[in-house]
Parts: sequence; structure tokens; C-alpha cells
Amino acid sequence: MTSSNSNIRFGRLAASAFTRDIQAACAFYCDILGFTKTFENGDPVGFMILEKDGAELHLSLVRDHKPSTTNVAHLMVDDVDALHEVLIAAGARIIKSLADKDYGLRAFVFADPDGNRIDVGQPHEPAEATRFENRDLSGAAFANCRLAGATFTDVDLSTASLSNVNLSGVTIDDARIDGLTIFGMDIQALIRAELARRRED
Repeated sequence: MTSSNSNIRFGRLAASAFTRDIQAACAFYCDILGFTKTFENGDPVGFMILEKDGAELHLSLVRDHKPSTTNVAHLMVDDVDALHEVLIAAGARIIKSLADKDYGLRAFVFADPDGNRIDVGQPHEPAEATRFENRDLSGAAFANCRLAGATFTDVDLSTASLSNVNLSGVTIDDARIDGLTIFGMDIQALIRAELARRRED
């Protein structure tokens, strides 16, 4: 028989990161990200607590630390673009580029000097669906933009390209698409292959 945890109040839960050089890690988080060291322990120091606003990070000295290929923490902020710029300017390694995710966050992943990966996100409102009607978009380059839910009606998309674009819910109706390329794929070649497959069936 197990006891119920419904009446147990949970307190703080803090992320932990291992580091080969705790002073260098502290400098990275404090000087670049604005954390403040609120606790340290050991002689020499082997453990620290860093805090900024509602975020708390525990650093532990592990001299033979090898970084994980998964995220050690998820950080929510109120200006993800600004933090991304701060990290770029500081030369931090960006693991996953800044982008609007289909799960409602604008997010990116960076690695600290020890290779610890932190996923940073900010909720974003979905953009109002874009409508393209009776337009010449031949040769247009859509890159790193929001097109989810967009409609293309009676448009010329010949030789246009779409790269790193969320196409969920996109509708293309009565459009010229000769040479349209999406994510490096030639749409005309895909259509020809599909038509050939159907003829064989």
C-alpha cells in the first residue's frame, strides 16, 4: 500500500550542472547571464548556488565531467530574443537555433563552457494566418518565418523557396509551382514521382 502525495506541498526544485572549473562556470553564469552566487560550500569550493529572479542553478565540481547530449535544464524568460543576442555576443555555443516552435514557445538551446545544455523558451502567441491571393511570388524566398496556417490562392510560386518554415496547416490552391523548393526538396520532382507511382498502380 502506498501513501498519497496529494497533501504534500512541493517546494523549490533546482536544476544542477556539473563543471570541471567551478569558478569559470560561476563567472559565465554571473557575468554573462546576470546570476548572483548566493551560497558556496567546500574548501576548495565544490558546490555553489546561483540565483536570478525565479531561476536557481546548482553548480557541482566534477573534474572529469563529460557533457551530456541532452538538456540539463529548461529556462523560461520574458525576452528570449534578447537573451539569445547576449549569448551570441558572448560567444556561447548555440546548439539549437532560435525559432518559433509548434508547441507554443519561441526557443533555443545553448551550451555553457562545460557543455551543459540549457533549453530557453518564451511563450508566443500564434501569428494571425497569412493570406496570399492573386500575387506573383515567383522567385520569392521564405526563410525563418511564420507561415503556419497560411493560404496561397491563385498565386505564382514558380522558382520560390521555403526553408526553415513551419508549414503546418498551409493550403496552396490554384497555384503555379514550377521549381518551387521546400526544405531543399524539388516539389515538381516529388509530383512527377507521385504521378509515375500512380500510373504504375
